[in-house]
Amino acid sequence: MEKYLTQLLEDLETAANNPPQPSYIEIPPHMEPVPDAAELALVPFKPISDWTGIDARVFPEMIQLSANQMEKLNQAIFRVLESIHVEIIDIPEEISPERLYDVLTLCWDDPVQYLPSSGFDLELCTGDPDTCPYGELCYCDTQGEFPDDEANRPPLNTTDNDFVIPF
Repeated sequence: MEKYLTQLLEDLETAANNPPQPSYIEIPPHMEPVPDAAELALVPFKPISDWTGIDARVFPEMIQLSANQMEKLNQAIFRVLESIHVEIIDIPEEISPERLYDVLTLCWDDPVQYLPSSGFDLELCTGDPDTCPYGELCYCDTQGEFPDDEANRPPLNTTDNDFVIPF
């Protein structure tokens, strides 16, 4: 297993040092003043595995690895994500290396955009504690619900007579 891990770490390092070519996009004239917005609108979504050339199946199962090996792989995976400008923005601070490895390898086929100008923020929390990859570490069950019914919504300002409907 040690030889396999050495090769995998080398492959991850190679991917981190050789990010993909940015997607060719033809910026429409009306978007020329905001090329970052054009990039965001026009760059396709692809799985991380496609952007990096590293298939998700190459990552060993957790039971085959020690905590130290998972930590090394986590660091290498983060270098790869950084090279393609992808940041996972909702990782709980107290996550263990084992749980983090599981989360990182499970998201490897998630579609993302390669946005060299602005970067891509990846959120893995599903908002449902039963399906969230962070499990009990996630704060999704403590987030407030959006008001769904009229009783919880603030009243509309109906006394503003200066507003004229344009039709």
